[in-house]
Amino acid sequence: MACFLCNNGSKAATLGAAVVILGAAVATSQGLVADNPQDGGQQMQEQANYTLETMFTRDLTFAAGSGKRNDEAWANIQSQVGNTAPALNVGEWSSLDDSMKGGDLKSMRDDIVVIDFWGTWCPPCRAAMPKNYELAKKYADKDVRFLGISTVTGSERIEEMAPDIDARFPLAVDNEDKTAEAYGVQWWPYYVVVDRDGIVRASGLRPDKLETAIERLLEIQPPRKDKQESGEGG
Repeated sequence: MACFLCNNGSKAATLGAAVVILGAAVATSQGLVADNPQDGGQQMQEQANYTLETMFTRDLTFAAGSGKRNDEAWANIQSQVGNTAPALNVGEWSSLDDSMKGGDLKSMRDDIVVIDFWGTWCPPCRAAMPKNYELAKKYADKDVRFLGISTVTGSERIEEMAPDIDARFPLAVDNEDKTAEAYGVQWWPYYVVVDRDGIVRASGLRPDKLETAIERLLEIQPPRKDKQESGEGG
């Protein structure tokens, strides 16, 4: 569940977004936004040959439900997808896993980059960290990199908290929450997937749908052979 009530005064969250996510969470718990497997539809969807234009679908986000607020949230997400990923305006990177490094997006060209916008004050953000680290390790050899960008609020607790919540991939603090604003963050945790050419391909993903988005993009953009042959791969 997204931390839809924990905005701590951040510019990136609004009461409207809170209601959007609350509605989506309730609908999900009631099975109202689940995939419909009628006639094998869900199975066929997962077997489909996705393109960069079709791999990201609304059901992967908390804006999946019907209604004006969900439509507005989805419109905000769509305004990001397909565009060049904004620069990361963050502080110094730190990582508890020496095999994983942070940096700017230009230095990560040819990698798929997953950006996890989170806060130490957000229980769902903390709860998702162990799974995110598992995914970071699982897909490292396919040149998929994870970055965690924390809100300014509560950032003083990162160093002491990171080992306890298994937040071991690279972490940095957002400068005045400007990166979250540039990416249109509407709730926490908020996941963005950037492709190997630096284009946003998914945004506002639900935590339980993050791996689905990664797998779909890997079908379209497998690790680039020239990078692996040069020894730069994960």
